[in-house]
Amino acid sequence: MFNKMFRNIDLMQKGLDAAWMRQDVIAHNIANVDTPDYNAQHVEFESLLKAALNGEGTMEGYRTHEKHIRIGGSPDPMQVKPITMTDYHYEIRMDGNNVDPDHQMTEMAANYIRYSALQARVTGSFNRLKMAIREGK
Repeated sequence: MFNKMFRNIDLMQKGLDAAWMRQDVIAHNIANVDTPDYNAQHVEFESLLKAALNGEGTMEGYRTHEKHIRIGGSPDPMQVKPITMTDYHYEIRMDGNNVDPDHQMTEMAANYIRYSALQARVTGSFNRLKMAIREGK
């Protein structure tokens, strides 16, 4: 029971780390709204984690011996890390900058809600654990 609970907390911690990274990337995008040829960036994490949790991965290489190194296969959800990607898909202005300040502010607000929700869930998990310890005395 505790292994599952701590695994969930660890996954939520990864989500908090991704949200923190996303906040930094959004702030960086907003700071560069007037920089010519700057391309906005975004953080990919949730889709990578979902794929790992669903067991979706690359093809796994055939091993002829158990000591051979594994190639491919489904990634371990605990090994998934957020990555920063650059958006080259569209240009908004003539100077080559594609940062849309309204979109970035919307993303920042959504990220704040995501972070707050994850933080509340982690706090709730620890409160349940604390309550179980007190009741067990």
